[in-house]
Amino acid sequence: MQTVDVEKPLPYGETVITGEALIESLVSAPRDAADILFDLWAWTSGLKSFLHTYDRAIGENGQPTAVTRSRIPEFELTGSALFRISALLAELNRLEDPAWQESAGISKADLARQTAFVNDFSVLNNALLKGKDLGFAEWRTWKALMYGRIAGLDSAQKLDAASRRLALHFLPAPLKSLPGIKDLKAAERVSLEMVTLRLSRILRSLRIISRMLREDEPLKPTLLIFCSIYEQIRSMTEDINATLSRSGNEGDEIFGLMDGASYMATLELKKAYNQELTGIIGIRSAPAVFARVESAYALLNDSFQEILTGFARLADPNIGTSDLFPEFQHKLTESLLLRSHLSQALAAVQAAEQSPTKEQIASLKELLKSFLSEPVEFLFYKDRESVERFCEEIHAAGEKKDLVPILHRFAAYLETLFRQVSMRTVLSNHPFEAEN
Repeated sequence: MQTVDVEKPLPYGETVITGEALIESLVSAPRDAADILFDLWAWTSGLKSFLHTYDRAIGENGQPTAVTRSRIPEFELTGSALFRISALLAELNRLEDPAWQESAGISKADLARQTAFVNDFSVLNNALLKGKDLGFAEWRTWKALMYGRIAGLDSAQKLDAASRRLALHFLPAPLKSLPGIKDLKAAERVSLEMVTLRLSRILRSLRIISRMLREDEPLKPTLLIFCSIYEQIRSMTEDINATLSRSGNEGDEIFGLMDGASYMATLELKKAYNQELTGIIGIRSAPAVFARVESAYALLNDSFQEILTGFARLADPNIGTSDLFPEFQHKLTESLLLRSHLSQALAAVQAAEQSPTKEQIASLKELLKSFLSEPVEFLFYKDRESVERFCEEIHAAGEKKDLVPILHRFAAYLETLFRQVSMRTVLSNHPFEAEN
């Protein structure tokens, strides 16, 4: 009798993971309800802001391609946001202690309606992505339809209110007591509390972007969080300016702090959005996207930490940014070391350009080797790549006539880079002292 070999099925080879099993495969260890609620608000608010603000905040309005190019990337981002919101809703439903519902003011019915919205629009979003032609007209119709539905969700409004309360929870302890300063007038206390809580909410939103950078996640979805932050900053500065215009106490310390906060927030907003984030959706290179997101994140995060530290000094003049935000001290140490090494590298490159002897070149290569071993890691990604490329060219150059032009260009680049690093917010109170 002839035997027939039957192929054994692979374990789970035909298993389709759905529902709770799918969520369990995606969700890590249980988190605090406050963190989940805030993240749910951040992505819900981010999706809403992306639909409402993206085209005029960080899109390509004013360019011909804004109307003619494919809008598939936008549809992909709305799909990504819906997926993240779905996972966060499931994560909330998995919490064993229901006490968070009362504190957040959100019912199971509210979340059920948001879940239904996410499910419906996820199906539609995926169906639209199967089509080949998704242009400006389709995007305009889709974002208007989705924005209207999100704006009508009770959960979206309740999440926004909950995020305002959670902003106090996320504040460093010294900042929570600011509204209680006796020397402040009632109106000043209200204004100070308003700005402090808004900045806390912005910084907590930026932590989501920081985590995505650190864990090497796809970064284009951060555009939704950036759109939410954009609207928060614009709203905050408008309220600050309106409050200042009604105040007649321009000589007061609190007036100066508020005015400075508005100015710095507006300045950093322009740098981050106009210089770094505009047009990022059309960039295919992952390293280029990383570099832009990293720079935009650093500009906003460092400046807002400094603003909050200025407010904290109303209660304690000796308090420093690192006392409120421990990671600030780490960044300061790295920036000080980086600035020192850049100064040494610039001097060595200029010396080798002026006198390209074998000894000078050997000394330069040894210094650059040391620089690439650690300090280069403290640069932003876009600058790190350029420095590494210059170092490779210097090591590959065989003759003096080939090396000198490279050294000239590298010296000019390092001089510009040194100035940029010296302008970092963390170094604002640490002027450079040239080494002898």
